[in-house]
Amino acid sequence: MITARSQRWRDRRASFVSDDTVIDPRRYAVDVIDHATARAFIADHHYLPRYPAAQLAVGLFGPGAGERASLVGAIVFGVPATGAVITRHTGFADPARGCVLQRLLCLPSVAANGESYFASRAFRLLRQARSRIEAVVSFSDPGFGHCGCVYAALSGAYRGRTRARNVLRIAGETISERTLSKIRNLETGHAGAIDQLVRLGARRPATGEHPRAWLDTLKANGVLAAQRQSPLFTYCFELTRRARTAGQSLPRLAYPRRSDAIAQYLLAPHQSHR
Repeated sequence: MITARSQRWRDRRASFVSDDTVIDPRRYAVDVIDHATARAFIADHHYLPRYPAAQLAVGLFGPGAGERASLVGAIVFGVPATGAVITRHTGFADPARGCVLQRLLCLPSVAANGESYFASRAFRLLRQARSRIEAVVSFSDPGFGHCGCVYAALSGAYRGRTRARNVLRIAGETISERTLSKIRNLETGHAGAIDQLVRLGARRPATGEHPRAWLDTLKANGVLAAQRQSPLFTYCFELTRRARTAGQSLPRLAYPRRSDAIAQYLLAPHQSHR
């Protein structure tokens, strides 16, 4: 569904809040949270429940039951699939100068402009905790009806659309090429990557079966299904003067219109939010 209202998630189901509500900062707090807490929150509520390769997680705390504050939002800053994601969209030659905003989620109880309030404060905490990171790249997926209104509100630099590409999905979830590469080449972390696919419904590799052959079998049987991923809208947040200088040669385009997301949403393969 495409709407001018703010989309929220709870229990992995979408709802919408009126854009005429405004957050009261006096009732909210933003702080770093541990990955276990963020992982559980994302798994319970986000339409992409798998926890990404994370560097820092930040929580939004707001009014809960009674007088006690509760977790009502989470932002996860993560590791990009490749260093080229950072160098291409930030202008830094060193990919360690940037990270990716992998998850951004607020519950329906948060006012309509809660994401921009939350994200701006999360960027400050990111710089305090990871001073080497000076830029954040984020992608908005029109296949889920998102055009990046929050990122525009935060004055993120719009870099344009990514190229359409073929991806592999299992149980409706896209498996990154980095995950597949770990499995194929028996790299560090390949066991955890295999466990991820098994949790999503793949059979476990048989004794003596090479993981590369196992992946080939999953694809041949349609367990890992190839799909065409529509282009994503790409944004970059330049958090320092040096980041703004590094990005001067890169495009800073006019923000996409909601109609652009609608057109791409209608062309995208149907995606389940469950």
